[in-house]
Amino acid sequence: MNDGYGILPPTGTDQLPALRSQRREIMNLTAEIREVQARLASLDPSEFWSSCAQRAYRERVEELVHDLRAVVEYLNQAQDQIWRNICRLEAEE
Repeated sequence: MNDGYGILPPTGTDQLPALRSQRREIMNLTAEIREVQARLASLDPSEFWSSCAQRAYRERVEELVHDLRAVVEYLNQAQDQIWRNICRLEAEE
């Protein structure tokens, strides 16, 4: 099929390797983020920290862990969507 510019759009078969590669990259990125999240969560600023700076540090670490949880969820959603696209393209072959 010509798009009017003489360029043919990629077929589903052509898209599968790229989608699989994207999915692998997202899986690797998700794993790396989970590692960082676990390291941050394992930081145990003592309950006995009392200075303002120490409390602010602990609160910021907790915020980062929470933010990373959201990032992982978004990446999981992207990975799921890519998987659905792969399945759809494979079914069309």
